[in-house]
Amino acid sequence: MIMEIKIPKNFFGEDIELTVFISEAQLKSKTEGKICGKYFEDTGIFNIFPEELQYRGDVLGDILPAGSAPVDDGFCGVITDEGVDFYWKAKKIKTESYSLYQNIFSRNKGILETDVMGKKCAVILGCGSVGSLVAMELARAGVGHFVLVDADTLEYHNLCRHQCGIEDVGDLKVNALKRKLLNINPDVDVVTFGGIIQNIPKTILDEKCVPKETIFVGCADNRTADVYSNRIAVYYDAAFLSIGFWERAYAGEIFYHIPGKGMPCYHCALGDGGNMSGRVEANHHVYSNQENIEGVKFEPGISVDINFITCIGIKLIIDILNSSNEDYTPRLLDHLKQYTLVCNTNDPKIGGEMVEIFSYPLQVTTSLIVGFRNECDGQCKYESEEKE
Repeated sequence: MIMEIKIPKNFFGEDIELTVFISEAQLKSKTEGKICGKYFEDTGIFNIFPEELQYRGDVLGDILPAGSAPVDDGFCGVITDEGVDFYWKAKKIKTESYSLYQNIFSRNKGILETDVMGKKCAVILGCGSVGSLVAMELARAGVGHFVLVDADTLEYHNLCRHQCGIEDVGDLKVNALKRKLLNINPDVDVVTFGGIIQNIPKTILDEKCVPKETIFVGCADNRTADVYSNRIAVYYDAAFLSIGFWERAYAGEIFYHIPGKGMPCYHCALGDGGNMSGRVEANHHVYSNQENIEGVKFEPGISVDINFITCIGIKLIIDILNSSNEDYTPRLLDHLKQYTLVCNTNDPKIGGEMVEIFSYPLQVTTSLIVGFRNECDGQCKYESEEKE
């Protein structure tokens, strides 16, 4: 079936020049076969999808062998000595090639170096509203390796906060999020595990966790998971950062641990949170109209409140991943303590009495200090030595 296209016109009613976007690698490969991607009628652009994403595109035409005559009733490519020439109705059209990786991250240059970020690995523990945003932003920052861990399925009630959409409902969150990351950078390396962190095969982490290049990010809103995750991070000589939320996300907390810095781990510092924290444990598969059912507590918060706190955590993650890079200037790591509270609002009508610890909305604390608790003194140091 021949693809029908509408050619856009300029102000004077003249046809706008048709253009093909294609990666340099595909152009030089001179591979015959189907051309898959999207044609955009408003711009006259044929966007040829990278090989890893060809399955997601429309079939636009075919790349024909060298010496072939271009088809006179549609779109095609013809292999040449230099690469591939493209035609619409046998008329040659403009081709713009790009280096996929360099073009995607060209705006980051001088701020985040792609050759550095491409070696980093983020183990995202919990791929809901928090974990999906963390993963997406780290992919945009150039992180090249991900391990996604979550046992949950994406459901309709997740969509008002999650980075994935209706087309992903019914799939595991890790699978849906992997597709989103590949849509940002088709070359990104993503391993998924559809279970809880306590059950992840050690072989996966052994392969992906490079000391000093890896960070574990606790996004499951579960203290038990954070304690366990930090212990695993210590084993791999990797950093750890947790992002947790208080009731309806009126405030949140960020905790990080960097090995070799003499810091207490999550369990050493916080344990169950004690009197320092108003963090709540998330309830899964609970809808807002179930809020008043006995024994059910619904505490998700709205997306903008969750994202504000999460983005501060993401900035710290990027700082930590670049802490050994002498040419990098940290944004927050030199200013925020190991345990940071972030406030969305200090109105007691929303957060109750505990909200009064904050002086003003959008406050970010810079003076809270955590230390080793007696029952956990030296745990991180012990575990590092035990591994050796």
